[in-house]
This record gives sequence, C-alpha cells and structure tokens, in this order.
Amino acid sequence: MHAILPQRALAVALLATACTASAAAPAPAPVAATIDHTLDGYASAAQRVDLGGGRSLNLRCTGSGAPTVLLDAGQGMTSMSWRKVQPLLATKRRVCSYDRAGLGFSDAGPMPRTAPAEAADLHALVQAAKLPTPLVLVGHSMASYIVRLYAAAHPDDVAGLVLVDPVAETLAADAPAVVAFEAKLGAENNAFGQHCLELAERGDLARGAAGSDGCVHPRYPGFSDALNASIRQRDLDPTYWRTALSERASDAANIAAVKAAKLPPAIPLVVLDADGTNDWMPPEQRALADKAYHLAHAKLASSTPNGRLVPVAHSSHNMQEDQPQAIVDAVLALGAR
Repeated sequence: MHAILPQRALAVALLATACTASAAAPAPAPVAATIDHTLDGYASAAQRVDLGGGRSLNLRCTGSGAPTVLLDAGQGMTSMSWRKVQPLLATKRRVCSYDRAGLGFSDAGPMPRTAPAEAADLHALVQAAKLPTPLVLVGHSMASYIVRLYAAAHPDDVAGLVLVDPVAETLAADAPAVVAFEAKLGAENNAFGQHCLELAERGDLARGAAGSDGCVHPRYPGFSDALNASIRQRDLDPTYWRTALSERASDAANIAAVKAAKLPPAIPLVVLDADGTNDWMPPEQRALADKAYHLAHAKLASSTPNGRLVPVAHSSHNMQEDQPQAIVDAVLALGAR
C-alpha cells in the first residue's frame, strides 16, 4: 500500500492530489513571477468520452507517433499527475492521460472502485475513443494493478507495460511489520477522509466550517486563479471523496485480482523502482520497507520473460514529479524493441 503519508492534515494529498510533488505543500513564491499558464488546460475538461450508460471519462491526448502511450495515475490522482511526463513524451509519441471515474472531470462510476472495475472502464475508454492499439500502458502506484489487469484481459491491445513504483502485492508476506505500520496510518487517514466526506456532503467544506482544515488544498502560487479554483472545486465535491476512499478500501480485492491474473509472457514489462519510496518513514521502518519494496519490484519484473527492473535514484514514490525523464526513457526504450 503506497502513498501513506505521516500527517493526518495531509489526508487530502494522500487521498486525491494530483498537484503535490511530495508530502509538503509547495514553498511560497511570488505569484506574479511563477504562474505557469501552460498548465491552465487542467482547469477544465479536455475530451469527455462517452462510455454509454450516461457516463463519460475525461481524456487528454497530445503529440504524435506510434505506439500510442496511455498514462494511468496513482490512487485518487487525476491526469494532472502526468503534467511533467506528458509534454516530454508528446515530442516523440501520441500520448494520452485520463481521469478515472469519479476523479477530475470524469463522471462517477459504480461502487466499489476496484482495479478490475477500473480496468473495464479503461477498455471501454480505449474502444469509445478509438485509440489505436496496441498501446504502451503506464501505471503509477495503484494504477499498476489496473494496467496489469488490462494486459491480462486484452493482450492484443498492449505493446508494453511500464509500472512506475508499483504497489507490492507480496508485501504482506515479505514484511508483515511494515504492513502493520502502514495499516495504522492508513486507518487514521481513512478516518480523516471520511470526516472530509461528511463535511463535503453537508456543504461545510465550501463554508470553511470548523474541522475542515486539511480537507482542501491550499492555493498553489505557481498555478493560475482558474486552475486553483478548479482544484478547490474538486476538493469540495463529495464524489471525489467517495471515489478516493473506495479506491483505498479496495486493496484486498485488487491484490486478489492481480494474483489471479497472469501477464502474457510476450508483453514487454519495465518496473521502475524508486529509491525514496519510504523516505517519510522512521528509520527503523524504512529499512524494512525499502528491502520489501525492492524485493517485490524485482519479483514482479522477473515474473515474465520480457520483464526488466530499472532502479531510479533520487525519487520519491511520486516519480512522475521527481524523475519524469526516467519514465519517458522507459517508454521510449519499450517502443524501440
């Protein structure tokens, strides 16, 4: 279970941010000098693709070149999570990112929001948007489950997989003490997320009522007024909280699903292993967790004949923020095979 942060006040970052680069909010800076207007497109939907049944998902595609790359963000995150990676990839490939159901500018989906449900949504999106297959699928953290399940169910659609610091389904067996430590923090964050949901349902978040601290992102100095307003509006929406909480509650179901699914051996696989995944933990816990996560990533890479483990230095779990070029390099290397 990645993406556990130590402070309860950062539950909003844990559950659903696509904007934080680390456990801390961005450092203050002069607004006029730092606003990045290239990001303003994230303040509104890009292409809402109709899946049928009254639901649409938001899809962002840029660039040109085959094979098309499809980016899937981590737990509770949106397509904005890829704002550093997508422009780099778009100089070489057609690249798309999307908001999963209930997140960003996508409509809510049926509960629970498990990886199998989201893999089915992803397949429906690929078909409805008429994306050219086979695709290179890139999944960060929990989304590694989604793209693995997609590849197992639809191998002809997939040219390769890049898993960005993926979740570790073998962690419970390899490091039970780490799992117990994360479970305690996870329970605290889930309780705080439920608190934020209740405030959102009553409209108390919008009013800034007592107890709402930490539920809504602060203003980001580098973002425009429009983008900050859009992020705030998503934070105030109960759908966002329900979805994020459901994704977090689906760990056991997701692990069972990926254990039952087998990756087709012909599909190339790259596992990107961050060196700072657990750098927020106390030293005694981090040593155990680092060993367990590196082992799990190595097992995953070796689970298929075409698997490859790539260590990535100077990166937290949010590699798309810290080392976006490492993800780009992995994708382009797959495309060259």
